[in-house]
Amino acid sequence: MHLPAPLPHVDLTDAQWRLLAQLVAASLHDPGASTDDEEVAAARGLDLEQMYTDVSLLSWLKLIERRDDQLMVTDLGTAVHFRRLYESSELRLSEVFRLAEVHESQAPQLTLAVRRLAQGSVTFEEALSSAARRPV
Repeated sequence: MHLPAPLPHVDLTDAQWRLLAQLVAASLHDPGASTDDEEVAAARGLDLEQMYTDVSLLSWLKLIERRDDQLMVTDLGTAVHFRRLYESSELRLSEVFRLAEVHESQAPQLTLAVRRLAQGSVTFEEALSSAARRPV
């Protein structure tokens, strides 16, 4: 049985992550081929000058590729992008839970509801209902 290789850890700048996310959403015209490129890049929250540098690095890392006159994300780039989203969501969820734990003595029902919701053992509506109940 062949197991896929683990995803590499990639340290990118905010601009590089933004470009990768934009390419996951839709391909872009390769910068520099048209005067319209700057407007398109700006409309997507990208700096055209910064893109020149970022495209080179992201291509070298095999996260994006040039096909014809288009920049497209590779399968590896897509996987790295979604792993980052997953990890940031996981971190945010743990921070929400830690916040609830800090206030457990003032709001034990809320802390319990947040814990159960984070674990997936209750629905959002059930968590709301149990958080609103007064402890006996």
